[in-house]
Amino acid sequence: MPLDIDYNPCQGRVDNKNTYRTFTPLPPLNHWVQAFWQLNAPDGQYYYRSIPDNCVDLIINLDCPDETFIVTPFSSPIVFEMTGPVSYFGVRFRVLGHQGIITAPLGAWNKPDNSIKPNEIIPEHMLNAAYDGICKPIGFHDRCKYISKLLLGSLQHNKIDSRLIRYIRYCHQNISSSISLSDKQCSEFGVSARQLRRLSHLYLGLSPKNYAKVLRFQQTLRVMNSTNCSSAWAGYYYDQPHFIREFKSMSGVTPNEFLSSSVLYNPA
Repeated sequence: MPLDIDYNPCQGRVDNKNTYRTFTPLPPLNHWVQAFWQLNAPDGQYYYRSIPDNCVDLIINLDCPDETFIVTPFSSPIVFEMTGPVSYFGVRFRVLGHQGIITAPLGAWNKPDNSIKPNEIIPEHMLNAAYDGICKPIGFHDRCKYISKLLLGSLQHNKIDSRLIRYIRYCHQNISSSISLSDKQCSEFGVSARQLRRLSHLYLGLSPKNYAKVLRFQQTLRVMNSTNCSSAWAGYYYDQPHFIREFKSMSGVTPNEFLSSSVLYNPA
């Protein structure tokens, strides 16, 4: 079983509820998978702004399975262009949860442009079975049930480096304070600062500093979604300018703009 941490990242709002749907898998699959989702872009030219969440997403084009791709962790917004009508089904893995079906370390296959072909790292028979089941004209929840059964029959229990586990837990326990990556602090994880950087890039796909930044950004989003945006930064950033500057670097827009706009939008 992968690392269990209380972490439920989110993406931005899509105005039409029927356009973007999500489903949280049941135990024990939820230890590996954070959510299943489906995006149905209407007719026309659209853009989708994706924000950092430290997760790996397997994304299947339901109309053209050959265009399946993987999005690995990132630390600045990615804008995807699409021409509708088109539908995508996604599996968003929890932190390190992707190791249940991808045995090679993320750093061994991750590419900045996400150009890795899924069949190079995921068993072909598993991908074909996924395509055969979810690319049929069935409902979203039926797709979730089908892929859940498929994943549960394929997941492997890969061992996670205990030093990396200690670092991840440290980050989650210290979101509201400054994350120290000094050699002294890293020695408590059982590594040097240099070794931690290597482990983080290899298994998390980000530097230790960026992993912690994304974690703080996502925690702030959770607060923003449940309370007043004007004070969401208070427990996590030095001051409001620091919060707005880092928020824009992660989302591409200001906090108010993010909350008031759809991340799926037509440029016309």
